[in-house]
Amino acid sequence: LEPFEIYRNISYKQRDSFLFESLDRPRRMAEITAMGFSPVAKIRGYKDHITIQRGNDTRIQHTQDPFGTLQHMMRTSRYNRYRYMGGAVGIVNYDAIMLTEDIPHSHDIPQPLFEFGMYDDGILVDNHTGETFYFWYDTDRSQIFDGMHRCPRGEFETTTPISQTDIKQFTKMIEKAHRYIYDGDIFQVVLSRRFSFDISGDPLELYAKLRKLNPSPYMFHLKQDNRVTIGASPEMLIRITGDSVETFPIAGTRPMGDTKEETARLAQELTTNKKELAEHTMLVDLGRNDIGRVCRYGTVKPLSLMVVKEFSHVQHLVTHIVGELDSRYNMFDAFKAVFPAGTVTGAPKVRAMEIIDELETQSRGPYAGAVGYFSYNGCCDFAIAIRSIFIQDGNGTVQSGAGIVSDATPTQEFAETERKAGAMLQAIMDGSKR
Repeated sequence: LEPFEIYRNISYKQRDSFLFESLDRPRRMAEITAMGFSPVAKIRGYKDHITIQRGNDTRIQHTQDPFGTLQHMMRTSRYNRYRYMGGAVGIVNYDAIMLTEDIPHSHDIPQPLFEFGMYDDGILVDNHTGETFYFWYDTDRSQIFDGMHRCPRGEFETTTPISQTDIKQFTKMIEKAHRYIYDGDIFQVVLSRRFSFDISGDPLELYAKLRKLNPSPYMFHLKQDNRVTIGASPEMLIRITGDSVETFPIAGTRPMGDTKEETARLAQELTTNKKELAEHTMLVDLGRNDIGRVCRYGTVKPLSLMVVKEFSHVQHLVTHIVGELDSRYNMFDAFKAVFPAGTVTGAPKVRAMEIIDELETQSRGPYAGAVGYFSYNGCCDFAIAIRSIFIQDGNGTVQSGAGIVSDATPTQEFAETERKAGAMLQAIMDGSKR
């Protein structure tokens, strides 16, 4: 069976499960496809406490450092054949910035700031050799596979997604952002729009459509009780392997052309556009500064700079930045140093986040946060939660943003948010045609 079919059969009837895969060719972003089910504990983080759920028992632990408390709950493993060998798997909402920065929050925050399952076993597929194996720590649950059989394919139905921000409202947001840019508060701010829809049936089938429409470096299906996160993210937030730290800022967008020649022309336009190059350089510098806070002095450098990478609906400028983790810091320190990505906030980052809070009409929730894992062996890998679909209790949202700079025009930036949301909206609309 293909890894996705294995996951389909195992996750059937599971309340909590995850699938992390890479459909980027070649598979440079992921050494393995990872999947897990029924974590031994669920940890949800809030401003001043966390909740720890084991089975039907839930307890509250008050803390001023929810990430630190999560870290102390992690077992330590020396098994490092792969980056992921069990650990905390889940999502960090954008609103978790309140745990690391003193930034105002004008809107309700209905969800936990982060939500992780603690997975002590799982299935890994080596993307290079094709080998599939099951690993476990305390309890061998491999008997679940003995009775595994092909589960029936589900179906889903959706309503037509509705934009909560029309072009008139988006124009007003951009005009206000321009005032801050002209006053010297910021160089850029990323403003986003949200689309809402209702969904019934099996969200895994929605993910099945998305993975065909928009194969990406970071594909994920994360089921957490009544909450499902589906994603096809092109962008890494941070990855740590041993003492190697990596990040891949993406900034600069053009659509894919109808022909190879048109795509090449648009790529050439992207690499020669002074505005796009200046914006990308600014965000690369921000990314270097972020990981530089936890890396050894002099080790942070770009491995590749401003390379055009094609995706299903758009093409982007991408830079690969690396550094060596300072021995005083760990993966949690590194995560907090880069979160959230400057490519979803703007620059300077803190002031841009303050303006986002003012101009956007509701909290971002999971959008522009991070999906991934902290592994028991000290490695981690997180994608930025963009090009994603967020579902809870039958209510779904998609959100996409555009980087606003001094010469940004509302029509062009509005169209960019439409393009970035295109694959998700198309997958959703396939369900509304039933």
